Amino acid sequence: MLKLGLAVPPRWSFRCRRLGMASIRGEARISVDKQKASQLLKNEDQQEVEPDSQPSEDYPRIHRNESVLINHVIQEIQHRPLEVPTIIGDETVYTMDNQRVSCPHHLQTNLAHVYYANRKQIEAAIKSALSAQGTWSLVPIAQRLAIWRRAANIIEEDELRLRVFLMLTLSKTADDATRDIRRLLTALRANADYLEHLSELRFEIQGDMNVFPSFHLRPMDGFVAAIAPFESVALSTSLALCPALMGNTVLWNPSLEVAPVSFLIYKAFQEAGLPSGVINFVPANERLFLDTVTAAEHFAGLNTQASAPSYRHMHKLVSDRLERYICFPRLVAECPGQNFHFVHASAKVESVVSATVQAAFGFAGQYANSLSRMYVPSSMWPRLRAELLEATEQLIVGDPVELETDMGAMVHIEDYRRMQKLLQRTENMEQLCGGSCDDTTGRFVYPTIVQVTDPLDPLLCEPCCGPFLPVFVYSDESFSEALKLAANQSRYALSGSIFASRDEVILHCLNQLRMSASNLYVNERCTGSTNGLTPFGGNRLSGTNDKSGSAYFLMRWSSPLLIEETVDGAPPMHGSKRFP
Repeated sequence: MLKLGLAVPPRWSFRCRRLGMASIRGEARISVDKQKASQLLKNEDQQEVEPDSQPSEDYPRIHRNESVLINHVIQEIQHRPLEVPTIIGDETVYTMDNQRVSCPHHLQTNLAHVYYANRKQIEAAIKSALSAQGTWSLVPIAQRLAIWRRAANIIEEDELRLRVFLMLTLSKTADDATRDIRRLLTALRANADYLEHLSELRFEIQGDMNVFPSFHLRPMDGFVAAIAPFESVALSTSLALCPALMGNTVLWNPSLEVAPVSFLIYKAFQEAGLPSGVINFVPANERLFLDTVTAAEHFAGLNTQASAPSYRHMHKLVSDRLERYICFPRLVAECPGQNFHFVHASAKVESVVSATVQAAFGFAGQYANSLSRMYVPSSMWPRLRAELLEATEQLIVGDPVELETDMGAMVHIEDYRRMQKLLQRTENMEQLCGGSCDDTTGRFVYPTIVQVTDPLDPLLCEPCCGPFLPVFVYSDESFSEALKLAANQSRYALSGSIFASRDEVILHCLNQLRMSASNLYVNERCTGSTNGLTPFGGNRLSGTNDKSGSAYFLMRWSSPLLIEETVDGAPPMHGSKRFP
């Protein structure tokens, strides 16, 4: 029987530990600041609890001299940049194409050298993957699960170093980097649990008593290519690791910015016992990588996150070469969304402000599900505007290594230039705050909020990567029209949030917006909860909606085999004179 895992609210986790209850396997492990943890427990139970006494299994030990350790790791990285090679089977390759990874908030700082593979090496990686496929696909599920859980433990032990790399290479704050690593660890353990549950799935087939069916989670016939984005190490690794967990062999092509952290995670899996050739680490030019892997006849699948135009190109490329493949390749993609907050007059202003600032400006608005548009009733707008501007203007933009920093720099130079053009284009609009950028030392864009008066303005339709939020104010009497506008305005449908306190309003909004987002939240930011693992994926032009972070996503990388065994010979065919 298939078992289902339920998400447990964080406060339950505290109470479970207080009562001596065991934690649910696969539950998010949350790194909590001492004072915050103590305050939360004090508020709930009016008791002072010392988190440092008897550190629990669920929480890593918090070092008192953590800032000293972080500075030491930073100096070590700056003194000796990480060398990131191409790894084909058990061979480490340092090519002539040496790409430099610099710090987005301090462009002169060199953090790593990534050695890009050429076409010949990508083809060698394909051969390595196909060679390892026969052996890896026959490895028992229990052994695969053991490798994944062992790797998660190794990664957790090296969490501080990974966190520093995320802060430097992606300009993430300490909190953002910690959450990313926590989400990665949760995903590794949860996916192992999902596969364990899937392997216990049994079919009940109505028929003869002497027929015994068995169901096998067989991998696909060929190799899988994973093209990973920069925004999250948890997402980047899952694109490669989920197909491998299901018995496939993979070519992993991480983006330049996330390649250093991805390499460290790859090394952790090697240490955990992952056989050579199962995952081939192939940083390379994305177009060259895509053209090479899709030219191979044993190309079985592509797992990626990309823009809608990029995914169209991938889809067309595979379609044009379809006749050369030995199977129909599976294409799984997550694309950015035009994510929304729809606010009703019954909503609590404090909740809307807090959720909006975090969703729009966390990680400088570079997540695929960052807030891109907002709909607010006119009766609430004066108060909401004042509190929203106050909260936004208090954000500190700068070096994410500093603890007081709330937002770092933009990672991609192309996204930064698009933001420059967008800010210039909206100079004549009502910019409530922000509107400027600075690339003197790093690619900094200051949080910008713009009030849009035209309901058909393109700002409310197309995705935008950066800390930029357009707000449309609708009259309270036009609630239904505004709801239809939010539902049908954009061709993208990744995530969205509804803010209201009346149940009938919430139900009506959910019904109207059910096709406008594949992850809908109620009184929560559109980026979802920071704790735990939320299945994620978008429809329309926001992807194939395969819900990564769930058992359904794992099944996408399986080609199930049904074996039916008949005992004592085949049963007679009833009604046949030729075969009695």
